[in-house]
This record gives sequence, structure tokens and C-alpha cells, in this order.
Amino acid sequence: MIRVVHFIHGLNMGGAETLVKNYALLLDKSKFNVTVLCYTRCDSPYETILQQNNIPVVYLCDEMPFYEKTGLIAKLVNLFQRYWLVRRELQRLDPDIVHFHLSLSDYVRFSGLKKSVKLFYTQHFSAEVWKSENASDIQNLKWLMKHYQVQPIALNASMCDSMNKILQTDNTKILNNGVDLSEYSRQYDRNKKRMDLNIPQNAFLVVHVGRFNSVKNHEFLIDVFKQIKEQRAEAFLLMIGKGETERQVVEKIKAEGLDGSYKILHDRTDVAEILQASDAAVFPSIVEGLGIAVIEMQAAGLPCVVSTGVPDNACISNKLQFLSLELSAMEWARKLLEMCEDTTPIQYSGIEEWDIRHNVKQLEQMYEEAMMNG
Repeated sequence: MIRVVHFIHGLNMGGAETLVKNYALLLDKSKFNVTVLCYTRCDSPYETILQQNNIPVVYLCDEMPFYEKTGLIAKLVNLFQRYWLVRRELQRLDPDIVHFHLSLSDYVRFSGLKKSVKLFYTQHFSAEVWKSENASDIQNLKWLMKHYQVQPIALNASMCDSMNKILQTDNTKILNNGVDLSEYSRQYDRNKKRMDLNIPQNAFLVVHVGRFNSVKNHEFLIDVFKQIKEQRAEAFLLMIGKGETERQVVEKIKAEGLDGSYKILHDRTDVAEILQASDAAVFPSIVEGLGIAVIEMQAAGLPCVVSTGVPDNACISNKLQFLSLELSAMEWARKLLEMCEDTTPIQYSGIEEWDIRHNVKQLEQMYEEAMMNG
């Protein structure tokens, strides 16, 4: 049995966290013993889902008495405790493989792992952002690559090239993020889902999935929706996510006179059903490592207008249109409404490459090869 620890900040419902949850659930339990290690709690359903499936989730913050304190001394104590607790827990768990996500290489470096431990690192956001904002993380990862067997993983070819340049290696492998396509092959009751969400049955429902932060560009999303609303009075905006910019997004919605035409949902496990109850999707991110929500939107059959900040390989259907953020909100709205009037049936290209079960099999092979390589 190969002991695997997935190490991530916490289990909120972002793309990286969803991928970790899926890996933990779908790795072959006859071959792999999986533990998820986090240092913060996020009060999301993922912890419950994992525990219901007998997958241990270890929260370091439970042993940090100053965890919720904000003073300088408390912050210093918390920082020291995190390093010490990561070291203690990784040594207690005694893993064969540590797979870490999102700028945690400093903790791994100072954890005192045995040299026989195999390390995997998945890059979840733009390599350019990583280089400009996380220089210390890159240096720690380079140190780990000199002292351990490390497998860097990118989510697409462009990211792979950038990571190889930054890390001065040619060893980065591509492993697509993925979605559970079986959830999108089911037929859900569109009217019932709208009723459950208290959304008008006749609404032209525009959806966005993504956490509330500046990179997701919600302010431009609101501008686009306002233009849609001027053309389609029954338009309704549904945003799924939470984060630090939510309040200012709501303030903008109200300032634009759109109060009563929107809803925000947090921590949903029924995204596939919600997307199939929607009519169209807008995804204007400034930059994305991948944007797994774009794959989900297409899997649900939605017409999508998406920024050029999303990688090209996220296009898996004839119902997606990349648009520059230099175009006006009116142009975005016009294009989306034009696509919604097009009755051409949806056609997919390469969607099977985004099946999470297929991708987990690839990850299992990577793990097994790493163990065989000593």
C-alpha cells in the first residue's frame, strides 16, 4: 500500500481544492492510502464528503491556540507553529508520496522528510503570476528538486513550458484538471432546480462560477450582464462562489440598478445541476491557470463567452467563444446573445481528456512509476 499525503492550505471549493478532493476520492484504495493535510478550516462540504468516504483530513489549525488572533505576536506564533506542525504531522504520517498544491514548498522543505519520499507539486495558477508573486516558493521548490525526487505537474501545455523555464528543467508533466463527466450525462429537472433556488422559471439565466477575487473580474461581469439585461429584460445573474471581493461586487450590482436580478450561492455540491438549469455563461477572468469552471460550463452544454486569459485548451466545444477584455461589455453581451440564438447542436472535441477518472488513472501511473524508480 502506497501512503499518499495531499497537502493544501484548506478545503474551500476552489479549483485546486476540488481537484484534491477528487484525487482523494478516486485514487484506487486497494493501492493507495490517502490523507489530506490542511492548516486552515474553510467550513466547506468537502471535509464531510471526504470523511464520509473514510479519508482522513488533518487540520493543523486545531492545535494552534492563536489561530484566529490577528496581532503581530499571534501571527509570528502561528507561523512558527505551522512549520512545526507540518513537520510533526508529515513525520507521523510517514508518507511514501507528498503531493502538495499552491505555494507550500517552504513548509515541505523544512519538514525534514526522509530522502526516500517522492514529491509531487501541481501548479494551479498562471506560471507568470507564480513567478512575479511567489519568488520564494520557486526558490524553495528548486531546493527540493536538488535534494528529492520531485515531479512538477502543469495543467496545460503553455503552463508546462513556462514551468520548465522557471524551474530550469525539462521534467514537468501535463496532467489536465478534470470534472466528473457522469454528472453531466444525467438529465436533471431544470424547472425544479430553478424552483429550489427561487429563480424565475422564465429567466434568461446567466451563470458564473468562481471565487470572488480581483482576478475573476466580477466588475466586468456585472458590466456585461447590465448590457444583456438591456436586451433581455428577463435576464438573471447567478454567481457561485465566495471570497474577499463579494461585498464590493454586491455594491456595484446595486449601484447599477440590478438589485433583484441576481443571486449569489456559496459552497455548492450541485454545480452540474445548476449549470444545466442555466442558459448561458460568462467567464471574464484576467488570467487563469486553467479555469475548470469553463470545462464544466461546456459539459453542461452552455454557450460561453470567455476571456483570452483562459488557456486555449479549455475550449472543448463549438459553444465557446474567446473574447479580449479590451472589447467593450456591449460587445461581450452582443456576442453571447448571438451565440444563444444559434441553434447548431453542441459538438465536443477532446472532452474525454477532461474526465477526472481518466486523469486519476494517469496520476496513479505517475505515483507507481515514481515508487519503482527508487
